[in-house]
Amino acid sequence: MRKITLSNGKTVEVKCLSCALTSGEVEAEGGVIVESEYFHAHLDVAYPIEGLVILVSKRHIKCGLNEPEKVDYKTYYPRLEKLKGKY
Repeated sequence: MRKITLSNGKTVEVKCLSCALTSGEVEAEGGVIVESEYFHAHLDVAYPIEGLVILVSKRHIKCGLNEPEKVDYKTYYPRLEKLKGKY
């Protein structure tokens, strides 16, 4: 477990911050921007920079996306593009 201090001053103890965010164990400031079966987008919880959106896979990837993830990414990413300038 690692102790991580978030930008809001709260300290959390988690094994993996990305897993904690995608599972809802830790909530990102501003909440979830967009979410799909395989991906999760939120503002950076450690270093909030206007317009910086973090896109994470809902699993640890060691050697690339599988076919369903590739399809999901191709439909998911354009949804993020449409949100440019809103965060």
